[in-house]
Amino acid sequence: MKLCVQTGDVVDRFGFEKGYSLIAEAGFDGVDWNLDHAWHSSDIREKTYRGKCIFEKSLDEVTENYAAELELIKKSGLFVSQAHAPFPAYSQDDPDFLDYAIEVYKRNIEYCGSIGCKHLVIHGISRALDNYVHSAEEIRELNLKLYSSLIPVLVKTDVTVCLENLFTTYRGVRYQGVCSYPDEAAEYIDVLNEKAGKEAFGLCLDTGHLNLLHQDFEVYAPKLGKRIKCLHIHDNGGSSDQHMAPCAGTVDWNRFCRSLKQAGYDGDLSFETFNQTNIAYAFDERAVLPWLKLIKETGAIMRDKIM
Repeated sequence: MKLCVQTGDVVDRFGFEKGYSLIAEAGFDGVDWNLDHAWHSSDIREKTYRGKCIFEKSLDEVTENYAAELELIKKSGLFVSQAHAPFPAYSQDDPDFLDYAIEVYKRNIEYCGSIGCKHLVIHGISRALDNYVHSAEEIRELNLKLYSSLIPVLVKTDVTVCLENLFTTYRGVRYQGVCSYPDEAAEYIDVLNEKAGKEAFGLCLDTGHLNLLHQDFEVYAPKLGKRIKCLHIHDNGGSSDQHMAPCAGTVDWNRFCRSLKQAGYDGDLSFETFNQTNIAYAFDERAVLPWLKLIKETGAIMRDKIM
């Protein structure tokens, strides 16, 4: 059970060499690679996304693009535990975007397979509560199309695509999104794995999202059990997606640890705490390393409680 942290925004702020050096110095074993930076939501809104994403290109070109960064990851003594694909996968204003996103995700999967990254998080599609263009059943069919389309690539790799428990926002209030209900998440994963004929899909359990929806870890995680393949660990105050360090918000971390133990989780502990380090950086860049060390040490305590 390795301790990992996402690359953004530490690497974004400090650059490859210093950023990965800081993550390693803090004591982390690996990273959650933010490959989601490969496109921007503004391009999707403005329908100017084509030709801008590296994952539109050949696998050789993708490999060359990330070669220097990957070399620094390894040089720092780190490994890529999991990665995050670009999101969102769908735009109501541009229905053709889903087909484009699927092709991007296929190349993303191929790249992860080529570097030994076992888990790739791909956000599903949630229903827009402010504009009922699609019924709940239509949203389900869109999600099944999204993930099922990836099976031909997944069966050729050791990569597991991980759905994530998401939320959606309407008039400033957070509501359930795709996979926020444990039974729905389990059904998606089971249906997709049956289609794939192998364990090609799992869940990335996001602690902050569960807390926003005031859900009980000891209900959610045990229902998913071994379907949980990776984690996004972060805290918040229960009203916004703050991505803070554990113990800086209202998440019940003892219940979280007990729930993973009940679920039989044996994967890595990966922290998605970019806003905590952003706040530290805004104060003084020298404060980032102490916060990273604290997050890592908190992870070590979690590991003791879970194992």
